[in-house]
Amino acid sequence: MKASGKFCPICKNKNAYTASSCSYCGAALEENLTYAGATTKDTGGLSSIPLDNLGSFVDMALIPQGGIGIYVAGALKPYYLDMDKDLIVGRKLEAASEAILDLSDLDGFNLGLSRRHAMLRRTESSYELTDLSSTNGTWLNNERLAPNKPYPFASGSQLRLGRMRLFVLYRHALEGIKKTKS
Repeated sequence: MKASGKFCPICKNKNAYTASSCSYCGAALEENLTYAGATTKDTGGLSSIPLDNLGSFVDMALIPQGGIGIYVAGALKPYYLDMDKDLIVGRKLEAASEAILDLSDLDGFNLGLSRRHAMLRRTESSYELTDLSSTNGTWLNNERLAPNKPYPFASGSQLRLGRMRLFVLYRHALEGIKKTKS
């Protein structure tokens, strides 16, 4: 029996039978998921990875104190950033005066990433994400964000900018001080 399409193991959307990567999120399509009944749209899975299991695949010591670690699906290396001001995530403009994480080299244009797609901001106790009226939308743990409204997010959250998927971890600036006093 020949299936009419392949379902993405990440976003669960149906793709063309001949597709090798998902046209929605860019994930690699596995050959064994071509049967239409192999998956469902709502898997009931976790929207973020429990922080107590992170040590098995992420070295939290690499994330700067008070900084952020951004893991982009399909990228070989994560981004480790000190966050002392707002950070725009998108594709580099010719004359940008603000701090921007340029994801052009990761096929940002073809994955629907706007030039000024979203903004990350450190708050007193966590971080927040704001969609900057992007063309293809921003999602936080599978919930689409309203434009120009800040949303707080936990360390270990999954972000989607257009069809680009990111996993974000952060350490609080006061985390090291609390551990030494205990």
